Amino acid sequence: MKTVSPPQPCSNKVVDIDQFWKLADDLQNTTVEQAKDMFSFVETASPERLFSLLAQYRYFTVYYITDIALLIARLRPGRMRSFLADILLDELGEGDHTQAHPELYDEFLSSLGIAHPPLDSMALAGNIALLDKARSNLMDPAYSTAYGIGLRGMGGECVCQIYLARLYQHLLLNPYIQQRKDTIVWKFWELHVGEHDIAHRENLRKLISEEIASMDSGSVEALQDGFCDSMTAWTSFWQNIQDAATRPGGQAAAERAAVGEIVLKPAGDHGGGAIRQFHLAIGVHDLEQARQFYCDVLGAKQGRSTRNLIDLDFYGHHLVIHQTPGGSEGADASFGSAFYGETVRVPHFGVNLDWKDWSSLADRIKSRGHAFIDPPHVRMRDLPGEHATMFLSDPSGNSLEFKAFRNHDEVFSVIFSNSTRDIFGLDALVEKAATA
Repeated sequence: MKTVSPPQPCSNKVVDIDQFWKLADDLQNTTVEQAKDMFSFVETASPERLFSLLAQYRYFTVYYITDIALLIARLRPGRMRSFLADILLDELGEGDHTQAHPELYDEFLSSLGIAHPPLDSMALAGNIALLDKARSNLMDPAYSTAYGIGLRGMGGECVCQIYLARLYQHLLLNPYIQQRKDTIVWKFWELHVGEHDIAHRENLRKLISEEIASMDSGSVEALQDGFCDSMTAWTSFWQNIQDAATRPGGQAAAERAAVGEIVLKPAGDHGGGAIRQFHLAIGVHDLEQARQFYCDVLGAKQGRSTRNLIDLDFYGHHLVIHQTPGGSEGADASFGSAFYGETVRVPHFGVNLDWKDWSSLADRIKSRGHAFIDPPHVRMRDLPGEHATMFLSDPSGNSLEFKAFRNHDEVFSVIFSNSTRDIFGLDALVEKAATA
């Protein structure tokens, strides 16, 4: 991972908010000039190199939403918290997921018409490490909320917009872009380099002054530390992108990272191996009688249960026994069973996978045109055992289910695992699988 030295003004600690804003203005003016030089090559870049550069910014859009949510969760109730919540709502599309900013950026990339590898295989490992470091600091109680405001409040809104605005100016001068400008979807850029984002930045500055004024005496210094860490990270982030996009032919490519795995992986690594846990759901005549047989006679361990089903740890594999409907004569007959607000087809079988393999399998199924019974979605949201799932049938009508648990330690759990607090939801994973 390439990093750069902190901007020189950051070595001088400020003592009040007015001094901080002077420092911030000086640093941002310097950044404008650096960005001008950094992005000049964009004007003549080939379509392939252009896409290599543009694709990297999407990974920040994926991280930023969760980062802002983490910052909001740590802030006390007040105008700053509510303002950042408005920004978060805007980032998420104000209730319309198709207008969420990561979706808009992917739509822009797609409209460029440039052939490319799968997007989640293109992220620069050095940049993902920078994003992970920022998120770790946001979650660490050792860093104050004032630091978080500087790191992601200012660093995400103000500094980010500087780079985007300069990149956009050079992008419009590229011959490939000029030839296709009428067919390219510009919605993301219209939101981020126009009056929309400028208004956000101006309002944010006023609220930061109010928020910091109400904090303790060390908050201005913490705000400066967060802002300077953000400036350093952004410089490294874009320098890594420029280096990769301008790398001479024949040189080894920069290391890549699997974003879905890094953003969403469980806190435990399960020994570093991939998850491959067989899953089977069957019908039984008498649920209690079946529980006694599988647990007392065969030694399975009981997990979660409802009135009509019991999860069993069957020597490390995932067995679910479902009560057959009243009047059913055969436990092998196919039926629909209530399952946490849904109806699932029983019997069925499949595999519990890790994040990366589940997402890859969803892409594989869709690429081959095979229809889902239930497309990729999240089940048991905000409950122990929350997981992504998808159902399909083989040509003979046998039902299969594939799952990826938010935390694999909770496959059979009735309470949250201690590590679950460090794991984020499945929405990004499922959204990717459902729309690929």
